[in-house]
Amino acid sequence: MPPPENPWSPAPGEVLTVAEVLARARGLLEEALSWVWVEGEVSNLRVPGSGHAYFTLGDGGAQLRAVCFRSTLRLLGTAPEDGGRVLARGRVTLYEARGDVQLIVEDLEPQGAGLLRLELDARRRRLAAEGLFDASRRRALPLLPRGVGVVTSPTGAALADVLRVLGRRAPGVSVFLAPARVQGEEAPRELAAALALAASHPLVDVVILGRGGGSAEDLSAFNDEDLVRAVASCPVPVVSAVGHEIDDSLTDLAADARAPTPSAAAEIAVREWSRWLDQLCREEAALRAAAARVALSHRGALERVEPRLRPPSGRIDRLRIAVDRRVETLGAGVRERLRRERSRLDRAAGRLGLRSPALRLGRGQEALTRLEERLVAAGAQVVQRRRSGIAALTAGLHALGPRSVLSRGYAIVRGRDGRLVTDASRCAVGDPLMILLARGSVGSRVTSVDPEFPEQESG
Repeated sequence: MPPPENPWSPAPGEVLTVAEVLARARGLLEEALSWVWVEGEVSNLRVPGSGHAYFTLGDGGAQLRAVCFRSTLRLLGTAPEDGGRVLARGRVTLYEARGDVQLIVEDLEPQGAGLLRLELDARRRRLAAEGLFDASRRRALPLLPRGVGVVTSPTGAALADVLRVLGRRAPGVSVFLAPARVQGEEAPRELAAALALAASHPLVDVVILGRGGGSAEDLSAFNDEDLVRAVASCPVPVVSAVGHEIDDSLTDLAADARAPTPSAAAEIAVREWSRWLDQLCREEAALRAAAARVALSHRGALERVEPRLRPPSGRIDRLRIAVDRRVETLGAGVRERLRRERSRLDRAAGRLGLRSPALRLGRGQEALTRLEERLVAAGAQVVQRRRSGIAALTAGLHALGPRSVLSRGYAIVRGRDGRLVTDASRCAVGDPLMILLARGSVGSRVTSVDPEFPEQESG
């Protein structure tokens, strides 16, 4: 497949004029370099009476002529200066009258601010590629919000503007302020936290995020990536109002609605409130007028009927007499009923007295006393019988005791080793003995041994 034909290339054998060559060169440049960013140092600056700024951009090795027209220069807010390094954005073209390549500048920023702008543009493109700025994800604002959250500085003019508009257009709407710094290093973090706080309130149906105007550096907090993501993920709709109408921030692109100023954001948030409030005011006025007409009509009817009305004094007198008679009859009936009920109460009290717990308790106390006396007497008898038995047993024990036996003439014999001697065969002549008597003891020696127990002589 042959390569596409270059529209700027001359046909074979075609001869071009100088103007045609330069025209084709200009077309080629403008097509290839329609928009470019150029960094360089400003020199040869001149601003003639037309108000256009002509200068040269150089980087030490090359130069490029540039022009910034008066209309653009007026919008930039900053003018180039000789010796200053700038970042210029524009279209490359060819000035055919002199055959010079020229940059028509549409945006001009000091080099530091220009780098920030490039970084901002890159961030904008990255977030846009993620879909955070898609119009399809924007939610509709609530028609009649119960409450409006305001995320801004508590001391700024933006808050005063929002409160003034809300108080005038929707006096019944609650306002919840989530204060935060709106510029500085800590501003993005505080703004994201305040946004989450406002959205968490149960009555907040929409949140206004914004501040008044300022420089690009003052408004940079609203281009923070974390804050932009917080706006995009906020659970309630967000209206972004950063700076003035000409200002633009990334939170404006991520919000559900964008307002040119904080005052306009307040009007957008409660626009239906204002319409309904106006409608209610109109209906209230119509209702008051209708009520006045009805009242006037009924007043006329009453004035026509009033002469035919008879005074109710006679009827009231008859009703009073009837009421007095009814009261007397009712009083007699009540007194008779009270007499019968009192008689029934007395009879019931008599029957109840016979069943009184006090009487039953007294009879039980008497029975208990009698049982107690019988118990004491029976206990004494048992104790006496026990004592008699113990005394008899004690006497028996004394009779069987060693001393009682000894007192009847018996003795206890112990040998040399202190053991009891009960067998004569275990003794030898001359062995010492200790004889225990009923009273005292006697020492002796064995003189003879007879192993047989002698028979007691009768006599």
